[in-house]
Amino acid sequence: MDADLRELGEAIRAARMRKGMTQEALAELLDITPIHLKNMESSRRKPSVPLLFALMEALDFSVDALVFPERAGEGVIHTGGLSGEEREAVERLVDVMRKGR
Repeated sequence: MDADLRELGEAIRAARMRKGMTQEALAELLDITPIHLKNMESSRRKPSVPLLFALMEALDFSVDALVFPERAGEGVIHTGGLSGEEREAVERLVDVMRKGR
C-alpha cells in the first residue's frame, strides 16, 4: 500500500471525526456513497481532485502537510472570501512577521 495514500485516508478520517461527522453524513454532504468514503479512508481508493477539494472544504483541512511534510508544523491561513488586495496585504503581513523573528 502506498504510504501517501494511507496518510491521506487517515487524514480524511481524522478530519471527519474532529468535525463529529459519521461517514454516512459526510458521504451525503459530498454526494457520494458511504462505501466510496469508507474506501478512501481505508486507502483502497483515491479521491478525484474535485472530490479532494470538496473534502477539504467540508472538513476544513488542508493536504499541505501531506504534500509538504516539512510544513507540518506551520499553520494555514484561509484567505477564501478576501479580495486580491486583501490577500496580498495578509501575505505582506505574514512576511513582515516572519522577518521579525
